Amino acid sequence: MMANMATIITTTVAEADDAAGASTPNSSSSNNKVMYELAARDIYYAKPAASSSAVLLARRLLTMRPCGAAPAAPDYILRGVSLTARAGEILAVVGPSGAGKSTLLDILAARTAPTHGRLLLNAAPLRSSSFRRLSAHVPQADAALSLLTVAETFSFAASLLHSTASSSLAVASLLADLRLAHVAHTRVCASRLSGGERRRVSIGLALLRDPGVLLLDEPTSGLDSSSAFVVIGCLRAVAAARGTTVVLSIHQPSARLLSAVDSLILLSRGTVLHHGSLASLDAALLSHGLAVPPQLNPLEFALEVIDQIPHPSPSCPEQPRSTTQDLNNNLTKSSSDLSSYHHRKAAMAAPCSRAREFAVLYKRAWKVVYRSKQLLMTNFLEAVVVGTLLGSIYINAGYGEAGEHKRLGLFAFTLTFLLTSTTETLPTFVTERPIVLAETSAGLYRLSSHAAAATTVFLPYLLAVALLYSSCLYFLAGLCASPSAFAVFVLVVWAVVLTANSFVLFVSSFAPDYIAGMSLVSVSLAGFFLFSGYFLSRGSTPTYWVFMHYASPYKYALDAMLANEFSCAANRCFGVGGEDKCSQTGRDVLAARGLTPEERWTGLQVLFGFFLLYRVLYWAVLSRRASRAKRRRGFNLQAACMRQLRFAICWRSSIEAGVNW
Repeated sequence: MMANMATIITTTVAEADDAAGASTPNSSSSNNKVMYELAARDIYYAKPAASSSAVLLARRLLTMRPCGAAPAAPDYILRGVSLTARAGEILAVVGPSGAGKSTLLDILAARTAPTHGRLLLNAAPLRSSSFRRLSAHVPQADAALSLLTVAETFSFAASLLHSTASSSLAVASLLADLRLAHVAHTRVCASRLSGGERRRVSIGLALLRDPGVLLLDEPTSGLDSSSAFVVIGCLRAVAAARGTTVVLSIHQPSARLLSAVDSLILLSRGTVLHHGSLASLDAALLSHGLAVPPQLNPLEFALEVIDQIPHPSPSCPEQPRSTTQDLNNNLTKSSSDLSSYHHRKAAMAAPCSRAREFAVLYKRAWKVVYRSKQLLMTNFLEAVVVGTLLGSIYINAGYGEAGEHKRLGLFAFTLTFLLTSTTETLPTFVTERPIVLAETSAGLYRLSSHAAAATTVFLPYLLAVALLYSSCLYFLAGLCASPSAFAVFVLVVWAVVLTANSFVLFVSSFAPDYIAGMSLVSVSLAGFFLFSGYFLSRGSTPTYWVFMHYASPYKYALDAMLANEFSCAANRCFGVGGEDKCSQTGRDVLAARGLTPEERWTGLQVLFGFFLLYRVLYWAVLSRRASRAKRRRGFNLQAACMRQLRFAICWRSSIEAGVNW
């Protein structure tokens, strides 16, 4: 029994060299394309503990039970699953709900490591990081930008994966293979494409990588029988033409769908009831005394009577046997694997340069912004209407004490409007977030390139909004008639809307949905306004709330606008004393508020600093979410390593103590 321990440890914990290099792959005689055979041998999977902390694992190792104590039996989701998926064929994973289909597909996609067992690629141990480069995984949810057409969606992805010359050919070939040529110029949204067409777009995005192995999680879920058959038919044609190994899960297959499937694996309660062709399933059912009715295909009947089919008895993976020398080698190997786990690169190397990524993503972002007609019209109309309305209310604000108060009120309302006018972008940002995470996880581009492109594309757009608003308001309100003062006012307005846009983007990176995001944005902006200095001065703010005064973008924007206006009108009279003499000039107004003319530049710098800070925080949060997803996928590998390491330590100690197991 112990003789297999070395095999289990080296195949499930220590990954071998690149599978593509270690194996001798099959080659197509027609186009010499490398083809892959994916196999699973005796796969067991138990859900790990609800913590991914390496410290917790180490603590459990140090406080493990004595060697004689029987550990608690794990609750296995998969038990002894073995299968083979061949190049150019479709393998369907079928079973009722809760049978373990999605778990098995995640293990085959190297997104989850098995507790025991091994995965092979062309008969060589599979290395998960290498396998993710040559395979593609298509989840149930379709992820594509709804404002782009089908051809544009493929074209942008192809530009990031292929050279300029070959990308157009790849897109044309893909549209033909997936029968999407007739909707090439239709936007990818539910109102214009059917469910089957959107599903084929998702499959096409995966096929642009030209994967050797394609894994799909219920690609026919939610589709009518005709659309489902078209999807499976396209996969059948792709597998035959490209030699791709296709593995997919199906919940309720029909006879038409099964006609395009080469082999199937029937799961129930995490065990394999059948692995082979549909015809062999018919014979297997008959051998158990279950005759298939004429109106049903064998698989439909098997799912109906699945509880009557003999199930393998519940089992656990056998504890391996080995010699003391083998155990010493395994212990050293496991320790080395565990220590190097955190230093291993899990992410795929980006397929093209940062400059090209930025150019492609910038062009795509411009298309999305330009086609957001409702958002564009809303922002521009708001700028014109609100700017004109405020200008007419505060028309020719004048000077004197009334002029000072009018300017203060005008600037305060201006900031309130500007900081709340960009919240319309929150639904767009929240909708795009899962798409960005999916694309970066697939290695399509770097997250930093996306953040840079998304930042740059809003600069000219929001500058146009700032110019419109300032032009409508500034001269009607009779603010300081100086070209330099007007230019600074435009810059302040631009910095404010950029800061607000970045803050909304930052909130969208962690808000679970639009409603929660809007609530958080509203509360935050209200807090910023409260501590801006308009209601409470710095000296009137309680000591424990002073930090909010300096954390409020309102504060710096208001100071910059006041410094710009009153420094321009430094010699104007804003207060009349006895004998009609001027008692307060613009310079005195600034001094009374503790401001200097240089505050306009300081305020601008701080606002642009907030703009960049929120963008960096947006990138950091998304990077954290992506890395947490990768760690969740890798935690099972850690847990498996720790379990085997603990067993090795326990067994070696027993041998050294002379205990006979």
